[in-house]
Amino acid sequence: MSMWLFHCKKITPIFAAFSILITHNGYSQKYFQQQVNYVIDVSLDDNNHELRAHETIIYKNNSPNTLNFIYIHLWPNAYKNNSTVLAKQLIAEGNTALYYSSEEERGYIDGLDFKVNEDGVKWELLKDTIDVCKLFLNSPLVSGDSIIISTPFKVKLPSAKISRLGHIGQSYQITQWYPKPAVFDKDGWHYMPYLNQGEFYSEFGSFDVRITLPDNYVLGATGDMIDAEHELDWLNKKVEETKQISSFDTADMDFPPSSSTNKTLRFVQNNVHDFAWFCDKRYHVLKGKSITPYSNNQVTTWAFFTNAQAHLWKKSINYMNDAIYYYSLWNGDYPYKNCYAVDGTIAAGGGMEYPNITIIGSAHSAFYLDHVITHEIGHNWFYGMLGSNERMHPWMDEGMNSFNDNRYLETLYPDQKLLGDMANSKISRLLDLSDYKHKWENELYYLLNAVKGEDQALNLPAEEFTSLNYGGMVYSKSALAFDYLMAYVGEQNMDNVMQAYFDEWKFKHPQPEDFRKVVQGELRGDLNWFFDDLLSTNKKLDYKIVFVFQYEDESWDVGIKNVGDITAPIFLHGIKNGKVVTKVMHSGIANKGVIGVPPSDVDYFVIDYDNDMLELNRNNNYIRTKGLLKKVEPIKFQFIGSLDHPNKTQLSYMPVIGWNAYNNWMFGLALHNTTLLQKKLEYQLVPLYSPNVNDVAGYGNVTYNLFPKTGLVSRIAIGAKAKRFAQNTTLFDLNYNKVAPELGITFRNKRATSPFTHKLEFQHVRLINDVIGLNIITTTTGNEVVYNKLINKINFNVLRYELSKKHVVKPYNIRVEMQQSEDVYKTSLTAKYSINYKEKRKGFDARFFAGAFVATSANDAGAYRFRMSGQAGYQDYLFNHTYLGRNETNGVWAKQFTETDGAFKIFSPLGQSAEWLMALNLKSSLGNLKLPLNVYIDMGVSAPDGRLAETLLYNAGASLSIYKNVFEIYFPILFSQGFTDYHNANGIDYVETIRFVLNFNLLNPFEAIRNLEL
Repeated sequence: MSMWLFHCKKITPIFAAFSILITHNGYSQKYFQQQVNYVIDVSLDDNNHELRAHETIIYKNNSPNTLNFIYIHLWPNAYKNNSTVLAKQLIAEGNTALYYSSEEERGYIDGLDFKVNEDGVKWELLKDTIDVCKLFLNSPLVSGDSIIISTPFKVKLPSAKISRLGHIGQSYQITQWYPKPAVFDKDGWHYMPYLNQGEFYSEFGSFDVRITLPDNYVLGATGDMIDAEHELDWLNKKVEETKQISSFDTADMDFPPSSSTNKTLRFVQNNVHDFAWFCDKRYHVLKGKSITPYSNNQVTTWAFFTNAQAHLWKKSINYMNDAIYYYSLWNGDYPYKNCYAVDGTIAAGGGMEYPNITIIGSAHSAFYLDHVITHEIGHNWFYGMLGSNERMHPWMDEGMNSFNDNRYLETLYPDQKLLGDMANSKISRLLDLSDYKHKWENELYYLLNAVKGEDQALNLPAEEFTSLNYGGMVYSKSALAFDYLMAYVGEQNMDNVMQAYFDEWKFKHPQPEDFRKVVQGELRGDLNWFFDDLLSTNKKLDYKIVFVFQYEDESWDVGIKNVGDITAPIFLHGIKNGKVVTKVMHSGIANKGVIGVPPSDVDYFVIDYDNDMLELNRNNNYIRTKGLLKKVEPIKFQFIGSLDHPNKTQLSYMPVIGWNAYNNWMFGLALHNTTLLQKKLEYQLVPLYSPNVNDVAGYGNVTYNLFPKTGLVSRIAIGAKAKRFAQNTTLFDLNYNKVAPELGITFRNKRATSPFTHKLEFQHVRLINDVIGLNIITTTTGNEVVYNKLINKINFNVLRYELSKKHVVKPYNIRVEMQQSEDVYKTSLTAKYSINYKEKRKGFDARFFAGAFVATSANDAGAYRFRMSGQAGYQDYLFNHTYLGRNETNGVWAKQFTETDGAFKIFSPLGQSAEWLMALNLKSSLGNLKLPLNVYIDMGVSAPDGRLAETLLYNAGASLSIYKNVFEIYFPILFSQGFTDYHNANGIDYVETIRFVLNFNLLNPFEAIRNLEL
């Protein structure tokens, strides 16, 4: 004991010092919240699209810490150049609007002259981001004290085509526009660059903002307009005028001239953490009121909109009133006096939220407008009053809010279908799309990546999600998880939870553990499946029914197996004549178990008939009570294709027609199971009949996919491809037959947002070709030539490694390939790099190829030699590509080639080598021409060729790019002497040198579905 006390005495001062250090750096554990109050005077220059303003901030330090500096967000600088964090994120997402924008379209903040308590202070932009600065205080700000920070500033407004802040003409969206102190809480400073994906975290306080602008602008803003009777009278008059308009002229979208006189409007609001405003001279105005259910607070609702979609906005006040009422009913009353929804052009998608006001983009239907308005108004609770850190915990605002807006839609639109007004159309019924309710949209977005194991856990910071996962997980999975919880605990208990959370944490900064504490306090059950699994991991929920047994008293036992990773509640439904006759709720089964069902007359049992659970695979949730093959769902022969129906086994088919020079017209039927959701077993079988040769043709693919949950590999694809087509009909109906078993391995990236793809592929190619043989037979009348139809069998092994970088501006691809067949060993490297210009499909492309034979003599290479001029149809010895006239040597179909090997656009046998070949291919768009016209140059060298005097071959010309990399026509203009000599010697005229690429591999409709990005 004395030894322990001795050590304690020695250690205690160290711990005390360490504790002070932690507290000083902002990591104390007790909750506190800074107070930031703003007074801003701002004027709009609508000629130069600028703001000129002065800001005063009263910053109170409620922390136990002494502050020597304060981080300030200068978010308009995010739009200043291509080096900002925002610019880099947008490019990574495939968004080039900012990257290609002109100086006129970009924006920034300047004219800053910070003072603290009227004394100048030192400040500097952060080195890694110009939209955050560090303000050094002249004297420490101790706990409990306040300082006054002031500065003038000017904002050059960017184009709203590229930003949430900005303008389109003289329509203004003024958001994140003023210097704003970063949050300092128990975890330290939370300064952050502006991002498109990953939103905000700001201190609560009050705003007193005066806005000066021309008289004829309609202005909506955060807060209450005070001392503005004249303005309110003017708005009320516009309301009456709007009500009288029966038809809006959608073609009339011109801006009227600005008034020569200005007005200054003052907006005041407490308990908010942001201030935004929007104005337009074309706005129509509607006004209403919503009464909150508990406090009977009257909220004035305002809708501002242009002619563009006025027919939809006519009912917008109803949408706003309903949204405020239901969100208040479920979560707690809206406490403010005003709420605005404004029509505007933004780069943020459907809409964007700010305290008391939201901006809405274009809507394609009244239902969609209601949905977006409700979602954005809902953010007044989840982001607004419950000010969670959206950058670190995006599910706490987008997820909770999406759960509420889905609940709103199910309440007001219980019969709404996924396709809306099109749900009952002929095409919808034909494609079996009429049954899907709107709620299934969330499940689809979640499953797109979840079925492939590419989903991400919800507890990640916003910027770590891929774009698809940000929607599919943060919005959709979160909403489904909360819906699942509500289905388990009941609506009243869910309301109690959300209202308790709101009452305790409104106007504060709750963390995930704070929300969990409230939930556990209200519900007191075992909710680890919800918090530790659904919200914290990418584990999957997947139950399956394995058997059903009925006792003499007509009760049932239903056997359940957990084939997923989560033990969570199960909802088992018994269905009779299409209606639920019994429902049993079970707390969860870890491995195998039995759920007892009371006596009932049931046609079949199904897990989660109401789609409340986050099931990964619903096709194993079904069992009939009678008959054979009880677990096989009703089979649906589906024309063309559909979405994955949870209650049907779909067999899709569609008629197919094809053509080539030998089979001529072919007719057949495609059988497939390809949909948006990737399956473990996928197939596409396309048998065709060719009347021209009275024979069968076609192709097919079968793939079995494995998605390892951890480790170096993210996907293993085992499968086979096969095809059969005619290749000549001159003497015989000659066919080629190809069967290629293959193995593909995709390696896992350390970061899900990595733009790189690493693949390793092995393919065994088995070719059985009909060829023509000939014999010279001596007869009594002389020698005769006899042609024979022979069979040629070829086996090739192909090993390929591919590294790709997906980038909207500068993508590249590197492929290393080895081929082996009997005595032939062949290796090659192909590297492609592109720089894309602003115009769609315009840019500069570079390709480098190097290939060599290993331990193979020139005589053995034969038909497998490298080709400087790429591959014509008859040179495609692996039959990898589709040619309309595979063995043609004259005529239009002989001009089709594939850009492989040397990829020279001009045809010639020159440069063919059995040893090695290298080539460089360059292609560029022609300036800003609207025509899809390119110029190209090819250069190459190869092993010595006795037909050539040159060591370097080249050709150059122009190309017409009808569809880049799919259909391009090449017109040679310049080429080296060897090509000229070859053409002269063989009588080849200029027209014969024109060639084209027609890449059917990239036109595969099944691949198009698989590569679809939402």
